Amino acid sequence: MLTSLLKTITKGKDLSERESTIVMEQIMEGTISDVQLAAFLAALTTKGASEGEIAAFAKTMRRYSMHVPCMTDVFDIVGTGGGRTKTFNISTTAAFVIAAGGVCVAKHGNRAKTSRSGSADVLEALGANIFLSPESCLAMLQDIGICYFYTRYYYYMMKRIDAVREQLGISTVFDVLRPLTNPAQASYEILGVNAPHLVEPMAHVLASLGVRHGMVVYGQDGSDEISAAAATTVCEFTPKSFSTYEIRPEDFGLPRAERDELRGGLPKYNARLTRRILDGEKGGARTAVIMNAGAGLYIGGSVLNLYAGIRKAARLIDSGLARQKLDDFIVISHRLGEAEKIQLIADKDPEDMI
Repeated sequence: MLTSLLKTITKGKDLSERESTIVMEQIMEGTISDVQLAAFLAALTTKGASEGEIAAFAKTMRRYSMHVPCMTDVFDIVGTGGGRTKTFNISTTAAFVIAAGGVCVAKHGNRAKTSRSGSADVLEALGANIFLSPESCLAMLQDIGICYFYTRYYYYMMKRIDAVREQLGISTVFDVLRPLTNPAQASYEILGVNAPHLVEPMAHVLASLGVRHGMVVYGQDGSDEISAAAATTVCEFTPKSFSTYEIRPEDFGLPRAERDELRGGLPKYNARLTRRILDGEKGGARTAVIMNAGAGLYIGGSVLNLYAGIRKAARLIDSGLARQKLDDFIVISHRLGEAEKIQLIADKDPEDMI
């Protein structure tokens, strides 16, 4: 079956929904070899994955991945990675501002692939415990309105796939699929992409996956987030409407940032920058965070429009509420982690401990 599908792709033809589903089932079940997987990923990258293929792949991956049912609708802000600007962890920093504004945030991410610090890396550098069970994540979400799902902790089948991707050394469809498979299956989402041609198709994919209000964004300086240094292409959508437009920092009375102000480094550097921003430090990095957080507050339903979201994001930082949300996250992540260890010990059979 895979051989015939490879022939279809190498001819530049798109797979049907059924064919896409079948090949992803084979990938998830591990019934194809590493060589076959590499050939498929390389061929699909050369052709370019279609909107229909991505949607079918994502739906299938969700069936094979752990689902964590939340008691309330949640929001996620995430990028595909691969952006040219190598910015600091803007979306992770913005997540604490968004949560401080009353939006329930189920952040979803991984370690660095194309940058020097992924969301998991910077959260660890900030002092948080990212290795929490689904139950603990849900408890954290209920307690403080934000939790973090560490990708590798929830998608065990991805270890082999990631090994093949790393050996290939090229962008593949999984760069786009990873952000679509949040265990909480967010109802509200901002997705950053690394190429302009992905903006509108990915908006349609998210809508087909059940996202009720979302944005797909591409910073025209090459960043996979709302840029503070350039214009940003946005496709905002609901299940019934799609609207594509551009935004710029100056549209909201904000000066453009210099690119150097947004450049990230190793996890400890990015963690220090996150703390400085949430402590109220002015500059381009702050502009980037409040623009992305403002969009999150809008998409998450905390405010009526993007302008109001940006104003509110600035107030949440200046009042100290966003920094307090980060501090609470760190403390509670360790408290829940310790409780899990105690429970594991209590659940052991005494005879096993002799």
